[in-house]
Amino acid sequence: MTRRPLRLLILISSVLPLMVGCGKKGPPLAPLRPVPAVISDLTAARLADTVRLQFTVPTRNADGTTPSDLALVDVYALTGKAEGPLGRPLTTREFEQLATRVARIEVQPPPPPGTEDGDAPAATASTTPPTAAPPPDARPAQGAVVHVEEAMTPGLESEVFVHPDAAKVARLREVAGDAPDAEAVPSTAGSGRALLWPQPVPGVSRAYVAIPYSATGRAGPASTPLLVPFVAAPPTPPAPVVTHTATSVELTWTSPRGIQLPIQRTVTPEIQKAEELLPARPLVTYGTAHTYRVYQMPPPGAPASEPSAPLNPAPLEVPAFTHTQIEFGVPRCYALRTVERRGNLTLESALSPVTCHTAIDTYPPPAPTGLVAVGSEGGISLIWEPVTAPDLAGYLVLRGVEGEALKPITAAPLTETTFRDTTTQAGVMYIYAVVSADRATPANVSPESNRVRESAR
Repeated sequence: MTRRPLRLLILISSVLPLMVGCGKKGPPLAPLRPVPAVISDLTAARLADTVRLQFTVPTRNADGTTPSDLALVDVYALTGKAEGPLGRPLTTREFEQLATRVARIEVQPPPPPGTEDGDAPAATASTTPPTAAPPPDARPAQGAVVHVEEAMTPGLESEVFVHPDAAKVARLREVAGDAPDAEAVPSTAGSGRALLWPQPVPGVSRAYVAIPYSATGRAGPASTPLLVPFVAAPPTPPAPVVTHTATSVELTWTSPRGIQLPIQRTVTPEIQKAEELLPARPLVTYGTAHTYRVYQMPPPGAPASEPSAPLNPAPLEVPAFTHTQIEFGVPRCYALRTVERRGNLTLESALSPVTCHTAIDTYPPPAPTGLVAVGSEGGISLIWEPVTAPDLAGYLVLRGVEGEALKPITAAPLTETTFRDTTTQAGVMYIYAVVSADRATPANVSPESNRVRESAR
């Protein structure tokens, strides 16, 4: 056999197995296993020495599909920079092995397919007797807002995280002659940037991340590390002074020493538009001024508890607050916190001393107007304009004669704006007036209405 046919035979023998395998089904691919989406809204508020984290439970997977294959969320924390050697971000496995797990939040499974809002599927005909309803699931559902707390004890600040490989990488860099630069960072003087006062003080921070896990234990992406600095809490304000008016409770207090006051009021886009103010850039940035939050506390005798949400949705720049939900005769207790904003972190002082106040209703309703009297046989009829007051109990009719004081002739307040006096004597000239009364004890009575004179026939 010649050399050329031999080569052709070898080529055919090598291609033939490929042709035989063409079109043959291969082994099945592994099923797609999505992981929960990253938690992107992790925020923190520091209340004195307690850090309160907040985030929303994911409702989607990392690939955008819904509902999320989510079983639980772990929150990890470490003191210092959440970085590995050469500044690289820590991996999920490193957070699990090297950081402290602050909390584990187990999440409700998503509702079965074909149901809405978690409703159970329609029941089918069955002879099985009904069973008791299961207890409510205390675990948060997908889309719920979750809070996690950690106490920033003094020991945490000294436990600065150092990656186990940091010393090894430092030795390798030293051998290679690639030691870190020790030169100071060049000044930005004359760069045209706005100056910042007071200058920020570098310090140690506590880094927090939230990592979601699927039902099979696969980890989703870790959230961006959120830094909470170990700095002194803002100064605690003094106890508020509480008074009241007819429609509200008024709080005032003195600004504590050491706070940063606003140089001028904060100009919101709404104010800028309403007052037609031109946009401007400050030459010197004085940082964020301290503000205040007002909390309602349990009344005397009630179990002590931490306040939940502040009464003012937006922090106050001035040391005064008006609480419009007044209730006479009911004690109300209030406390304050000083607030400092640092990026997406809120620092709050310890609670101020509590001030309790019981509003006493000493405010009479308005006086009736438009009183008219009409005399007829056997009596005198009265009519007047109604009074608008939230605690109006009714009206009292006063009667007298010339030279005498008017006295009530109705034992209880009237709810109608008409009255017929049948206790008159024909030919006697009577003087009438009407007053309004509220539901307070004792009742507050308004000034008299206009007086009218009339006699019966």
